[in-house]
Amino acid sequence: MLISPPTPIYPYPHLTGTLSPDHPIVTPELKRSTLISLASNHNIPLSETIAVGDGSNDLLMLHAAGLGVAWNAKEKVQERAPMRLNGGSLADLVYLFAEKSAIGAEL
Repeated sequence: MLISPPTPIYPYPHLTGTLSPDHPIVTPELKRSTLISLASNHNIPLSETIAVGDGSNDLLMLHAAGLGVAWNAKEKVQERAPMRLNGGSLADLVYLFAEKSAIGAEL
């Protein structure tokens, strides 16, 4: 719901600059804890989870997941992520599943 109609000076009047307590800021810690909670609530070992992100705020989550992938991320994020993938489709993740399985089979 708009507070006021758009104008040339304020084309996005719905952006008030205030935060709603119903929609907290999603921090890196919240992303990681959400992944851990979802896995726990569904009895999925964390080592069998996948996380995909593109920003530095995703790094904690990527490192917590069994397979953490920086997807078309900035260079600094790609350098710090467990794995990286730059492509046009998330279907490319299938390749990483195979790679992770092959690495696991060698251990």
